[in-house]
Amino acid sequence: MMKILLVNPPCGTRTIGLKNIAKIEPLNLELLGAVVGTRYEVRLVDMEVAPSDLMPTLREFIPDVVGVTSEVVHVDSAKRVLALCRLAAPHCVTVVGGHHPTVWPQDFLDPVIDLVVRGEGTESFAEICDTVAEGGRDFRHIAGLMIRQGEQLVPTRPRGLPRTLDHQPMPDRKLTSRYRNKYYYLWERRVAAVRSSVGCSFPCVFCSCRVYSHGGFIPRSPELLLEEIFGLEEEFIYLCDDHAFHDPARMWELGEKLLKSGVNKRYFTYARVDSIVENRDLFELWAKVGLQLVMSGLESLDYEALKRTGKRVEKGRDEEALAILADLGIGMSAGFLVEPHFEAADFQAIDDYVRDHPAIILTEFTPLTPLPGTPLYRKVQKDIVSPDRQLYDLQHFLLPTETPQKRLYALMRKAYSRVIRRAVMRMELWRPKNWSWHYIRMFRGLIRNYKALGEAHTHCPAPEITSEHRDAA
Repeated sequence: MMKILLVNPPCGTRTIGLKNIAKIEPLNLELLGAVVGTRYEVRLVDMEVAPSDLMPTLREFIPDVVGVTSEVVHVDSAKRVLALCRLAAPHCVTVVGGHHPTVWPQDFLDPVIDLVVRGEGTESFAEICDTVAEGGRDFRHIAGLMIRQGEQLVPTRPRGLPRTLDHQPMPDRKLTSRYRNKYYYLWERRVAAVRSSVGCSFPCVFCSCRVYSHGGFIPRSPELLLEEIFGLEEEFIYLCDDHAFHDPARMWELGEKLLKSGVNKRYFTYARVDSIVENRDLFELWAKVGLQLVMSGLESLDYEALKRTGKRVEKGRDEEALAILADLGIGMSAGFLVEPHFEAADFQAIDDYVRDHPAIILTEFTPLTPLPGTPLYRKVQKDIVSPDRQLYDLQHFLLPTETPQKRLYALMRKAYSRVIRRAVMRMELWRPKNWSWHYIRMFRGLIRNYKALGEAHTHCPAPEITSEHRDAA
């Protein structure tokens, strides 16, 4: 039987942020495994939680096809993984897919990579495997690929995005059974990921989600989501959508189904503040369902700066949304952009705002990051200070700054220290009845991030900002 190896590569050593405080199952690989696992022998190696698992696997499982997923920070490690696989299995077909290969495939023009899959890749990957099983090595008939030919990537005909996700199978979580006790999210000891939709229609200039989906929204039906959630052992669910509440009627139907079924879970997902304000009853329903935390990009306390990002949120909506969440008992993880001119007073202003809004449990500080493929990237590409994809982690300053980078990172470290203290108090993690040994793992990750921010200024040069840079930012 043909053998297929699926690999989730690790983040790079210079990457900071979520990798140290959360580990999420590789849902896209579980989907691929479900599609091809009925016909072929499939193994999955999650190097993000078990980096040493690859080589022992390759010693006793020689793959015919290797599939690697990649976000932007995984570009280098994905290539290293495929190079090792090619050494162990010289005749294997190497495939890379995922979010970043879709929006910026040119990062994967490399001799160790045969094929790049773009978009929702389950059908493309299945057709690749079927072709290899039949002895073929010509993939030009498969839509949605880029094929390496010498020094260029040659596209096949486009594969349109699906209108729904209902054709995709349930993820094969048996493939990650040996890793599942290692998946966690901050203070939550166990977490499962569920994708209820893909895409976002809002034109934020720094976000690649709209680029991936061409501005479309691709949902999965409430019936299938109920079936998937009902079968999960984990009590905490991360709805890893780009904009879960884009279609309020669908989320209302899902919420009612979850309540009637008696499913007792807790949920975290992304939600825009205007969605919260315009759909209070919906969020009241989801509070009953178990929604505990929403991530919202508040971005800036300066409304004019907010408009420049393409966020399209009316002034004052953040206040209304936070009042609703506080009333419903739902917390917010609030994201703020760190602008090139920030000084201590700017961080203090954010801290004062958060202190006055008890619904904000967590705060994330995000330097404006030109993710490849976004309108922002096209605008400022010539000014980016480093091509190192490990640094595209939403924590490194990749554009020139007015305030010296070393000082900005030091200010971020101080700000994050206040965030941690406030989260511990607001979540009452200090109470003995709430204590978990898992918190040791979480705090170790926070310490790693704290130390990494102290060294981040050494990772890339910091040219002096010009008026042109200031206008672009």
